[in-house]
Amino acid sequence: MLKQHFRFAVLITSFFFAFTPSSFADEKKGIVSPKQAINIATENTPGDVIKTETSEHNGQAVYIIRIVNEGRVKDILVDSLNGEIIRPDKTK
Repeated sequence: MLKQHFRFAVLITSFFFAFTPSSFADEKKGIVSPKQAINIATENTPGDVIKTETSEHNGQAVYIIRIVNEGRVKDILVDSLNGEIIRPDKTK
């Protein structure tokens, strides 16, 4: 009887951990794709995209799009949930 309870507990725990990470990953991904973030950033700041990465800014998941234009390098932060451009000096 005790073995059955132990097996059941192990099964439930395994099931819980098997599905939890994907749920967290979906939350972090957001709904804006990297390609969409690049399009949003280049509409605002024309130039050549040299790097794209994900990060966090003031608790928000963001894409950092690095753009070069006329020898100047600029990082554009795009909110990964709604596609808004975030001003780095803007605090909430």
